Amino acid sequence: MVDPLTALGAVKTTDEALGVVARLIGKLRARPDVAALKLSMALDEILKSYAVVDSAFTSYASLAIDPDGLTKSSRELLSVAGGGLRVQVDQGRGDCYKIFLIYDNYLKKWFSKVLNRDEQREMERAFLGPGALADVDGTLFRQLGELADELSSDAKLVLDLVFEEKYPQARKRVWTTYQTLEPLQSAIVESTRTLITLKDEFGQLARASRLVGPRGPRR
Repeated sequence: MVDPLTALGAVKTTDEALGVVARLIGKLRARPDVAALKLSMALDEILKSYAVVDSAFTSYASLAIDPDGLTKSSRELLSVAGGGLRVQVDQGRGDCYKIFLIYDNYLKKWFSKVLNRDEQREMERAFLGPGALADVDGTLFRQLGELADELSSDAKLVLDLVFEEKYPQARKRVWTTYQTLEPLQSAIVESTRTLITLKDEFGQLARASRLVGPRGPRR
């Protein structure tokens, strides 16, 4: 049976780091910096991976919801059983070492100009601490990849039932598996909302930095 608890914990840890950034972004608005654009692009890497996983979970659930889903969507089932989701997760995952470089080369300087020391330490933990944003490749996406492998094994069992034309049992197994995945999908959707908001906010700050410039408003 698919066990999403470890992946759920990784999503929540990442969300806590995003929460720190969201809480302090108000102070950063007072002194916008072009580094915000680089962070906005880095956050987009996480968004891409979340979108892949969310779409895969929804597609898998449709196999059970649609009475003919196991036959009409047999390609999706074959793809998951064959490890297709793991490939998508690996392709969709961002190179989050970029986040470390962006923090080290740009954000740290920006934060030191705007935030007090305690707030700077909070940001450092959010970006560099355990399960932090600069390490989501080794924590969050590693867990999502392992979950994809578990789902692949589950899909193979469903595929066996389909070959035996045991469609009710196959749909029941898919639905049971999806029910265990639903809390993780909900957490990913919530985290996605936070990411989209932050990405847009940092994009606006980057544009504002071009208008303001280092010596005041540009004319």
